[in-house]
Amino acid sequence: MFFGRCLNSGYFKVNNSLQRVERQVMVREEIRLKEYFRFVDVVLEVLDARLPLKSRNYRLHKMLGEKNRLVILNKADLADKETTGRWLKVLAGKGWPVLAFDAKRAFTLKKLEKMLLASRPQKLRYRRSLRLMAVGIPNVGKSTLINRLARRFAVKTGERAGITRGPQWIKMRGGWEMLDTPGLLAPRWRDNAGAFALAAIGSLDSKVVEAVSTAKWLLAQFLLREKSARTLKRYYLQGETEKEQDAAAILLAIGLSRGCIKQGGQIDEEKAAQMVLRDFRRGVLGPLSLEKPEDYADF
Repeated sequence: MFFGRCLNSGYFKVNNSLQRVERQVMVREEIRLKEYFRFVDVVLEVLDARLPLKSRNYRLHKMLGEKNRLVILNKADLADKETTGRWLKVLAGKGWPVLAFDAKRAFTLKKLEKMLLASRPQKLRYRRSLRLMAVGIPNVGKSTLINRLARRFAVKTGERAGITRGPQWIKMRGGWEMLDTPGLLAPRWRDNAGAFALAAIGSLDSKVVEAVSTAKWLLAQFLLREKSARTLKRYYLQGETEKEQDAAAILLAIGLSRGCIKQGGQIDEEKAAQMVLRDFRRGVLGPLSLEKPEDYADF
């Protein structure tokens, strides 16, 4: 078991034995994924708009090579709009078209369809339908994106990572075909913050990075931003704890305020942490970007 340290959060645990098993499975899936690339014309690389670089699978990025692709910053409604705008400019400069996508807004769906039509290889015009493939790490919203393109409930969706269990071809509107695949998470992340960020958006299971430490790290991100901190305290604490600036203390205050109490009168930190993570993933705490282009001097 590996122990790491996070500001205002104490020690956290990463289950290395489980991580090794998952890594072996993902290596096998990557080999299988390479076989699928030759059957599709355009790849939709789906990233989380709150975490564009950390939610990118760099092994997958290298495997794609020069394959025709469209980069999707999904869940754009959950990210800070100005930060997402800066990400769009940076990523567009890397050579591939990029789109901030909000599944709740029809105009972004129309824009996505226009971009897919524009990326359609000329040689397919009179031969067969366009074949697409959605790829990305778990819980970045691939299934929701596919359902919007299909205009129907074609695949299961959910907040938990790993909803998509195996590859499947889906008939799309206009005769297109979409290959949906399970999420592929890179076997390594660069630092503790990367692990926490991935766990916060639901791409790493709480069996790998525990929920309490993740929630404390996430609360610290809210407290670093004045507007987000006010929204957080107003939602959970009715703004009554302005003096509380420590993430661990805030989590305890949230548990007390929302009745997360164990037998014996102790605050149930695990229950409070799960509630905070769930609310963040659903967007009820307001938009929050977990990284910005300026964080990467060499990008």
